[in-house]
Amino acid sequence: MQQDSGVQFQDLDQVLHNAQLRRSADLGPWLRQCFSSKATRFVFATSLACMVVMLAIVAAPRPVSSAALGSQWQCSKAAFVLTTCRQAGPAHS
Repeated sequence: MQQDSGVQFQDLDQVLHNAQLRRSADLGPWLRQCFSSKATRFVFATSLACMVVMLAIVAAPRPVSSAALGSQWQCSKAAFVLTTCRQAGPAHS
C-alpha cells in the first residue's frame, strides 16, 4: 500500500478558491463605491478638517501657574497631559 502524505490537488484548489473569495470581499470596491460621489468626498474631507482643527485647539499649550516652582519658572500644559516648564530669563527693565 502506498500512503500519500502530501497535499491533494483538490485541497489546493479549494484553498486557492477560498483565498480568491476572501480577496474579492476586500474593502476596495466598497470604498470606491462609497466615495464615488463628490458630495460624499466633500463631507468626508470637511469632517476630517474639522477634527484636525479641534485636535489642534485641544492640544495647544496653555500657560499653567506653578506656585511650587516660583516666579522664575514658566510652565505650560498641552493636551491636558504633557506639562513642560522652563526657567524664565532675567527681567529686562
